[in-house]
Amino acid sequence: MQNTATKKKAARLKKPSTVKSTAIKKQKGKSTSKKTQSAAALDPMAVMGISSAYWQSKVLHTAVRLDIFTRLKGRTATAKQLATACKADPRGLEILLVAVVSLGLLSQKGGRYRNNKLSNAFLVKGSPTFQGGIVSMFDSWYPAWGDLYDAVVKGAPVVGKPHDQGPEALRNYIYGMHYRALGQGNLLAKDIDFSGRKHLLDVAGGPGTFCVKFCQKNKGLKATVLDLPQTLEITSEIVGSLGMADRVARRPGNYLTDTFGKGYDSVLLSSMFNQESPKVVKKILKNAYRAIDPGGMILVQDQMLNREKTGPALSALIGVNQLIHTPGGAAYSEKEVSEWMRACGFRKVKTVQLSEPSPFVVLLGEKPKK
Repeated sequence: MQNTATKKKAARLKKPSTVKSTAIKKQKGKSTSKKTQSAAALDPMAVMGISSAYWQSKVLHTAVRLDIFTRLKGRTATAKQLATACKADPRGLEILLVAVVSLGLLSQKGGRYRNNKLSNAFLVKGSPTFQGGIVSMFDSWYPAWGDLYDAVVKGAPVVGKPHDQGPEALRNYIYGMHYRALGQGNLLAKDIDFSGRKHLLDVAGGPGTFCVKFCQKNKGLKATVLDLPQTLEITSEIVGSLGMADRVARRPGNYLTDTFGKGYDSVLLSSMFNQESPKVVKKILKNAYRAIDPGGMILVQDQMLNREKTGPALSALIGVNQLIHTPGGAAYSEKEVSEWMRACGFRKVKTVQLSEPSPFVVLLGEKPKK
């Protein structure tokens, strides 16, 4: 009897353990199921998409180098006809054209290729919004980006600036900046109030496109582009072609070593801070402060990081590009730049939200009136 009772008691004591074990198994199964579902919800192609993104870039670069889009201006053509015009291998060109169509840059019907709205607007020479120059600029940077590993490990640029790479590289760079600035210049002129301003200085203004746009919008405004002499030769071409040579002057100078002059009631610093170290950025701001008359305005435009420095991705990648190309450049946050502006004496520093689709952050400040 005792043995039987003992066995029953032992059995009763084991039951909770068995139930607990079963519950744990169920819980583990539920947890595993959640993990499986979570993994399934992730995009399995995300990493591959990022890893192979340069494939798309090189397809576009090559199509522009072959003048595909301009050759299709106002007409259609077969792959064979385009291959003959481009002096390219028919098989090679057809493979390229299929890729271009898949990227949404061409249309194809019945074996005949034609431009679409996007390529007509941005990739055909002669279009007022042509961006072929900036495509060529990114194409020229491709070999340097291949050395990103070395730049990260050494913390130093792996290539010189365009000014140091010869006249052709410089020309591609400045025209690339011009074509890129056309749309942004329209937004700036629309959203930034220059009424009553008389003289704008654009430091390292490159093509002078922003000066042209501001002057077109504000009839009483004249402007001066400060840049290196070899750059200003190209600036003169661009400004002259836009009929603004009489209102946009050119001032030879190096913003790293020269003063900016005086007598300006507005100064533009655009897309230059990310090329320089914080120490140099502060020096530029101080020189701008000296150049501006009391009550004058400073306008800083750049593709800046957010306050947490977690993005946007384009701004972060521009920082990587500066690591490759410059000894001290990086992407900076809106918060950092605002603080530097105030430290240099500017007041009423504020952010201006530009109209879509601008990726730029614009900060305005004022030199106090005496």
